[in-house]
Amino acid sequence: MRYWRTIVILLYLLVNGPCLYQLKAQSKTANKRLLFYLDEDKKQWLKVTSYAQIWARQSQNNPGSTVNDKPALNTTDLSIRRFRLGVSTQPWEKTIFFFQIGVNNLNYLSPKGTSVDVLDAYVEHKFSDYIAIGGGKSAWNGLSRYTSPSSSKVMANDINFIALPTLNDSDDLIRKLGMYAKGKIGKVDYRLVFTKPLAIENSKTFNPDPTEGIARFTNKKPNLQYSTYVKYEFLDPESNATPFLSGSYLGKKRVFNLGIGYTLQPKALWSLLNGEEQFHDLKLFASDIHLDLPLKFNPDMVITAYLGYFNYDFGPGYIRQIGANNPVNGLEYSADFYSAKGNSFPVLGTGESLWGEIGYLFPPMGNQDDKGRLQPYVSAQYSDFEVIPSRIFQYDFGINWYLNGHYSKLTINAQNRPIYRNSTNVITKDGRKWMFVMQYQFRID
Repeated sequence: MRYWRTIVILLYLLVNGPCLYQLKAQSKTANKRLLFYLDEDKKQWLKVTSYAQIWARQSQNNPGSTVNDKPALNTTDLSIRRFRLGVSTQPWEKTIFFFQIGVNNLNYLSPKGTSVDVLDAYVEHKFSDYIAIGGGKSAWNGLSRYTSPSSSKVMANDINFIALPTLNDSDDLIRKLGMYAKGKIGKVDYRLVFTKPLAIENSKTFNPDPTEGIARFTNKKPNLQYSTYVKYEFLDPESNATPFLSGSYLGKKRVFNLGIGYTLQPKALWSLLNGEEQFHDLKLFASDIHLDLPLKFNPDMVITAYLGYFNYDFGPGYIRQIGANNPVNGLEYSADFYSAKGNSFPVLGTGESLWGEIGYLFPPMGNQDDKGRLQPYVSAQYSDFEVIPSRIFQYDFGINWYLNGHYSKLTINAQNRPIYRNSTNVITKDGRKWMFVMQYQFRID
């Protein structure tokens, strides 16, 4: 009960504090002030965008988790999950520059003086609706819809990590250096991406030595990576001006898409087989379906749903555990422990996965300007990984309170994840843990 008491107190302070309504009022006009036209024909422009996501959280940590070498069974904290500041400009017709800085996971364990990173810096020229070509450091990715997610417009509390197979291994917060082609041909929207993965030795997960029977990313064969994603838009077309795809348009569009994609990188991983080095291709396949549809009898009611199938081949025995915005910084050694520190669980691995979500957006509560709209949702991951005998099942459920669309949004989310133990070299389930998050998001564009 103490977890819910903490959330209720924080919710009361946020909702009844005058700062929330001030932010709400500012957000309604911010998007009108931060687009500047540079000529009378409005063909040259400059646009500024920004958003921040603030988390108040209560976590049940995995067995053995520590903070500064002290046991940490539970953690309560406040953090900045994301901050972004971006500038895009069209200095002349059909050519766009985009630059964005930001930081993730600024919490009580972060080093003082943490600096923001250059996340995006790329240029793009549009030849026609059929094709545009760009290059630089960007989030243009193939594979699936949410491999390039609009993290400030997702429906669930956080992004879908199963769709981010190389997150912070050979990319930087899903960004890579490379070139891309994109366009629309009728109802077909496509993107084709060629990238040079970032050096794996700069990743926190890098291990310089190959392991017997377990594939890991290698720095010995830094080959190019190829990726594509193609979707068929049955109803309203979505914008492809940026790489990021929205989780919900809140009734402003009628969207129904089918998509398919892949990622390939030759000899991206390695392992040992009877003491001999073996290299493995990174071969990833995904297909998905996305629905975001206002109901006919009442357009203020919206059903949003997504289902993705992911078939990943990283090589033998590959598994990766991820804990978003991890609330601890250590793990006691125990031969029985398999789950990683804090709020981590096995997210990625060689095998098959399903990830889906569904939500329902209610009509405005009375005067929309005063009370906004509610959207309950549920999301889940179901995975069959080669290295873990039992199936992975993790789920979230929560509710969004849209005070002013995605510009001002409050989310309460509960996440339940599995815990695993390594008993006599057999990985078995060992219970489940919860994490409760209340997020406030403020966005301008």
